[in-house]
Amino acid sequence: MKIILSMDYEIFFGRNTGSVEHTLLEPSQAICEIAARHKVPLVFFVDVGFLLKLREESRKVPALKRDYDRIIRQLEQFVAVGHEIQLHVHPHWEDSHWNGESWDIDTRRYRLSDFNDLEIHEIVHRYTGALRELTGGDGVFAYRAGGWTIQPFERIRDALLNEGICIDSTVFRGGRSEWKTHNIDFSDAPSASHWFFDNDPLSIDPEGRFLEVPIANYELSPAFYWRFALAKKIGGAIHKPFSDGVALPMTRVDLFEKLTRRTTSMVSMDGYKASFLKDAYCQYKETGKTDFVVMGHPKAFTRYSLQQLERFITGCKSCEYVGYGAYRGLLPGIGIHGANVS
Repeated sequence: MKIILSMDYEIFFGRNTGSVEHTLLEPSQAICEIAARHKVPLVFFVDVGFLLKLREESRKVPALKRDYDRIIRQLEQFVAVGHEIQLHVHPHWEDSHWNGESWDIDTRRYRLSDFNDLEIHEIVHRYTGALRELTGGDGVFAYRAGGWTIQPFERIRDALLNEGICIDSTVFRGGRSEWKTHNIDFSDAPSASHWFFDNDPLSIDPEGRFLEVPIANYELSPAFYWRFALAKKIGGAIHKPFSDGVALPMTRVDLFEKLTRRTTSMVSMDGYKASFLKDAYCQYKETGKTDFVVMGHPKAFTRYSLQQLERFITGCKSCEYVGYGAYRGLLPGIGIHGANVS
């Protein structure tokens, strides 16, 4: 089985976005040290909108210039040791700014599809170009939508294709959630390990131009979330995030659903969710799946989650740890590959 360890490299989007030091640099360095010990690759989906806005505002604020330079150095180090950096788009940065003391976040246009066609093409072109300045060549070829807002995909299809972005890793089967900024519903996603699609990532198209390598999913009971809440409340320092930022709150509807009925989560290395990594992997192995994509956010890492991740890697040493580059060979033969329905 192929295992991908992927992360969304981003800060928080609420009133307290968190410092670059504790939200990005420190937790990312911690996971890179684990990866180095076990010689496994990582994938960082970089929130390029933040990076470019930080560069823009840093021309006026020396402290932001230091943050920007440190992030660039870290991303360059990722590339130098063989980790991938790929495209992650949170377009609300187009409408956000530094107010002199903190980030003033405007999430009214949270999805890329909230912009007009010309703006979508310009954003994807600019963001991809900024990442390729770090990777060189065609080193950016995979995409994960910010907030999992991949739909309506037909609005962003051509913009991605024009930039050579042909692999998506946004979907997690069964996922449904509501936030104040957006909703997602992956209830009808295929159960395949990976598949080709064209206009809709939830619809297999053997002749499609895009390959979906979905995030692994796992069903959770309400008891899990009660244990999760308890760990955060009385679990001590090991369950305290590296970050000093605060996440956007769930809606009451979403919270009620998680605490009262079984729900589907992406397989995650974040916080207490890292506790089910091994169980989710065993389930995938038993059902014959060939791909196991784990996702996470440095901003949500805890000492506990990194301990669980390292324990997972140690217990799965016989697996093939890869980046999305391992799937590029499928792309030229799109017409004959179709879906891997194992």
